[in-house]
Amino acid sequence: MQQIYDNCFVCGNKNPIGLKMNYIYKDGIASSSFSLSNHYEGYNNIIHGGIVAAVLDEAMAKAILHKNIKAVTANLNIDYKKPLKPEDLYIVEGSITVIRKKIILAQALIFDGNTIYAQADAKFFILSA
Repeated sequence: MQQIYDNCFVCGNKNPIGLKMNYIYKDGIASSSFSLSNHYEGYNNIIHGGIVAAVLDEAMAKAILHKNIKAVTANLNIDYKKPLKPEDLYIVEGSITVIRKKIILAQALIFDGNTIYAQADAKFFILSA
């Protein structure tokens, strides 16, 4: 089940300053290929780490939403391996590792086919219906 959040910074198609990423779902994995412009730089020619964090967080959230569960991030741990460069093509994948009563554990990674650039694990709190 794909949820639409038009104003989401990462996936919202109507957010004028957003990334407008689209996701596909296969075997419990939410994935998206993406390229970011230099508008999202921190240092010259390096994508800002906060943007990288948002991309990782969103991939995990999309995997959770695909299970028709709404949850919010409680804790996010990131290992930055290599800087992302503007205009280069990357893939992000997010998946659920554990579902408990009120908590979901998830993981995500950004890679280019050969190299992992960043990886994350997170804890999400399930929202009440």
